[in-house]
Amino acid sequence: MVLFGGAPVPLPVTTVGVAHGLTDLVDVHAELHPTAAAFGVAGATAGAAVHPLASHRSALTFGASFNGFGNGGDAVLFTDLWVSGGGRVARWLWLGGGLHNGLRLAGSSSLREQTAWAPTLFGLASFSLSRRVALDVEVRWYAMSTCARCLAPDYVSLGDAGSLGLLLGVSYQFDGGAR
Repeated sequence: MVLFGGAPVPLPVTTVGVAHGLTDLVDVHAELHPTAAAFGVAGATAGAAVHPLASHRSALTFGASFNGFGNGGDAVLFTDLWVSGGGRVARWLWLGGGLHNGLRLAGSSSLREQTAWAPTLFGLASFSLSRRVALDVEVRWYAMSTCARCLAPDYVSLGDAGSLGLLLGVSYQFDGGAR
């Protein structure tokens, strides 16, 4: 969200992705970034998640992904190493949270001027609408170690650090398995 005329304005950003369980402990995922494409930037993500507690998969998850974006003049490659955890508090509600660690691996000269590490805290509520469909609401504090006043545009932030974001998602479980 950015401040426009002193009022917070959401900036919609879309991703379309798929995840597949290779085993009970490992998932792989990939995403495309349509909003970036609409502005002439190609973007894609690929990664994996490990669930070390097979009997409680969502209690603890470690993940890693590689993200690439580029257009005719700029390109960037970064990785996101993350940890999350949570659990079902009601049949219809799952709560969780975690930490993303975005690390720039390579980039064109103009992008190297930006901070190389961007830690992001997040909290998530997932509302089961049916056995296969869930509505996800996630709050993120992006790049919480970055000076918010030093960024353009003027982002909504906490204590002039990073920027706040609200993510809305819909998930569909093809095999009807447990979330």
